[in-house]
Amino acid sequence: MKLLICIDDTDDLDSIGTGQLLENLCAALQARGLGRGGFVTRHQLLIHEAIEYTSHNSSMCCAVETDNVPAFTEAAKAYLAANAAPGSDPGLCILQLRPGADYARLTEFGRRAQTEVLQKADAYAAAAPFAETLSLTEHGGTGDGVIGALAGVGLRLTGSDGRIKGKLRPEGGEEVLTAEQFCLKYGVDQIVTESGELLDNRAQIRFREPTKAVLLNHKVTLTALRDGELWIPRPHRGRKA
Repeated sequence: MKLLICIDDTDDLDSIGTGQLLENLCAALQARGLGRGGFVTRHQLLIHEAIEYTSHNSSMCCAVETDNVPAFTEAAKAYLAANAAPGSDPGLCILQLRPGADYARLTEFGRRAQTEVLQKADAYAAAAPFAETLSLTEHGGTGDGVIGALAGVGLRLTGSDGRIKGKLRPEGGEEVLTAEQFCLKYGVDQIVTESGELLDNRAQIRFREPTKAVLLNHKVTLTALRDGELWIPRPHRGRKA
């Protein structure tokens, strides 16, 4: 069974951060044989004075394969309750993905969380139709993290929202690879130009600065910029997540 797991409002200024906490959670559950997680995506939510957040108001989501949904869910709840930062307001959302299911209500909620100030009641109302396949739970403080946790799942479902956690860095300071070689080496599904055109597999990539991939059309995607006769991955010099 494939799941989406998302957490929000789990950190403070001195903690490891929500993205690292989710990676640690998935690693801990994988070590127990409860499921194997993939890459983590960061989903930006609304910045507003009425919303409490630590630094950037973003939620973190990951896809997981598991053979035991109840055991995975209970273990995830226990891990989050035990490891979220003191004073935080953690929320956890776990969705069992069903082929052909209509997730429009969840994706709409995710989009709303990027433009509106929402309340817990809004999150629970949006989650209610999926009661058989969706777990939305609070794990301390006000529990307001359920808003971002549900929103992150909704945004991940769109397939075209969120940065992939972690930077890609060139080996040895600089490399020149074809687009196809780059994708195979760095786990990227596709490379596109700034205008969104797919880069030819034979295109030459000069890789010399750290970069980040994003989720686009359900694929791990890198944007490349023209650099003379070559292409360079768009540099990223921002925060760690």
